[in-house]
Amino acid sequence: MNHWWLLFVLNVPLLQEAVRKYLIYSDLVFLGGDVLVLATAIAVGLRGRLNVRNIPMAFVVLSAVFLFVTASHYTISGNHIGVYGVGLRATFLPLVYMLVSARYLSAVDSGYERIFSCVNVWIMIIGIMAIMQIVLGKNHPINAVWGTSALGVGDFATTDKGVLIPGMFRPTSIFTHTGKFGQVIFTLVLFKWCYLLFAAIKRSPWPYALMLFDLAIILISGQRAALMFLVLSIGIVALGTRRHGIGVWKILVLGLLIIGGVSGAWVAKPDMAMAVYERFASVINAIPLRLEGNLWLPIQTVMEDHLMSGEGLGYFTFGARSFGGTLVYEGIKLEGLGESSLIRLSGEVGLLVAMTIILAYLTVVARAWHFYREHRGSPVASGALFFSIWVMCLMLWSNTADVFANSIVTTLGFALGGATLCSLQSMHGGEVASESVSSDRLTEGSQSQGLNSRNKLWLLQE
Repeated sequence: MNHWWLLFVLNVPLLQEAVRKYLIYSDLVFLGGDVLVLATAIAVGLRGRLNVRNIPMAFVVLSAVFLFVTASHYTISGNHIGVYGVGLRATFLPLVYMLVSARYLSAVDSGYERIFSCVNVWIMIIGIMAIMQIVLGKNHPINAVWGTSALGVGDFATTDKGVLIPGMFRPTSIFTHTGKFGQVIFTLVLFKWCYLLFAAIKRSPWPYALMLFDLAIILISGQRAALMFLVLSIGIVALGTRRHGIGVWKILVLGLLIIGGVSGAWVAKPDMAMAVYERFASVINAIPLRLEGNLWLPIQTVMEDHLMSGEGLGYFTFGARSFGGTLVYEGIKLEGLGESSLIRLSGEVGLLVAMTIILAYLTVVARAWHFYREHRGSPVASGALFFSIWVMCLMLWSNTADVFANSIVTTLGFALGGATLCSLQSMHGGEVASESVSSDRLTEGSQSQGLNSRNKLWLLQE
């Protein structure tokens, strides 16, 4: 299959959201994208080139248990079959994207470099659109969604102080809701930063300088969790890899750039800078309130009423309204709001069954982390690193917002983390051979020698 087509399919999550917002207001846009990726995966699989053997066996077993229980529920419930289709889509479609991504990376020289280029283009498009929306104002037609002015935008506010500056708001960019904007830009920026900082590739200063633009777009999104998880994840991984000399000096340079950029913004627009600071600093107070309302209180209801079973897979997932589904806090009388992925999934299939699919995906995360530790410094390893920390961030984030019900985010993240299911022995002379062997593309010192030796071993295995 044409490799450019595979790359196109990996961009479908973002393309379908833009098409749905600006061209065709219909959920059939999502169906069209799903058909494309499923047909592509089937075509690749029929040729025996899909990396299904690299899926952890524990994932297969736990998923089989999950599917058996949910299928049994369908036979005795009166739910529309479309509800289960929505649930299966949210649960397993991301893995299909990962399989397609793994095939692409295994077949294309410097495949991650092309994906990295696509990510940079999308960040620029999303960021420029968001800036234009801010500049032109909340009620300008550029902020209209399906003909409704300012639909989906959010206030730039805190719980204590309300709206910080009149007229200041959180834009949606190319998305239909500001929440999607924040979650997607977090995913794209985290991948870009992991790739820049932890893939041992020598580059010009420009990609690093543009990291300031990335940070500015996250600040514009107003998504507090995005900034918190970005800083924490990059900082923790940098400290964890300091003995290997990977990315640490880059972190220090980035820190100096950020300090300089923030200082400049403070001098140029002190009122706006203070508003941004207060918005993001409020996350400290918001975390316990969100956890109480979305996890601690509703989990009591789940333990009492939905420990063993629920309303049916997909019943509370986004997109199920067309088939008779609803939102979890509208369908279940909960203590608190219950805007949490765990609460939503438990309301659908029961807490114990929900844990089987959660554990299943944790085995994929474990494989990604093992892959990174075995091959650190290579471009493919940075993709596995991204995926492992991205999923862990989303699992924490999902306790205050149902991020795993947002298929744009999950399918995109799995598409970027295709290295997780790669087998370096079968790669087509790709990332490892073309990007990592040359000493001028490796970090200095003993780490360079170690990676060169490992890369020679990979070449012998080819």
